[in-house]
Amino acid sequence: MSHLSRTLPIKRAAHVYLVQDAHLLLVEERMDDGSIFYGLPGGKAHAGETLGDAAVRQVLYETGLTVTDLAFVSLLEGELLTGTRNECYANFGRFTAQFSGELSPSDPEVVGLKWVPMAQVEALVRYGPPPEVEERNPLIWVPTRDFVRGTPRAYYPI
Repeated sequence: MSHLSRTLPIKRAAHVYLVQDAHLLLVEERMDDGSIFYGLPGGKAHAGETLGDAAVRQVLYETGLTVTDLAFVSLLEGELLTGTRNECYANFGRFTAQFSGELSPSDPEVVGLKWVPMAQVEALVRYGPPPEVEERNPLIWVPTRDFVRGTPRAYYPI
């Protein structure tokens, strides 16, 4: 039997490593199961929106900060969540940026913002249920792990 090609929805997202005094800014969000999830500021791109524009828009929404001078760090891409109802082809960009303003999120899902020492970032990463949530997929955190360790790569195939 031949393998049939299939079309996957494409999920494009951009996140920004905001660094100040060897601390990384993380967003605290409450998940559906009530737990707190720590993530990078950023999020999904709208149709027709570049990853850079999505990064600027989402960081402002989630943190209140205005970011400028985006610098590309890495791209993670490939099939994600295969076999679940959320399976997709992911293009996830990571950037660094200059920033200004005061921390004041307007996103109602953001319950807090925290400047975390680089050495403590990995300890806040929790993997676990529900597995269909891409943020809980360990692959998503590999670029961040490498970034905080000072060894980022430009490309991460899933």
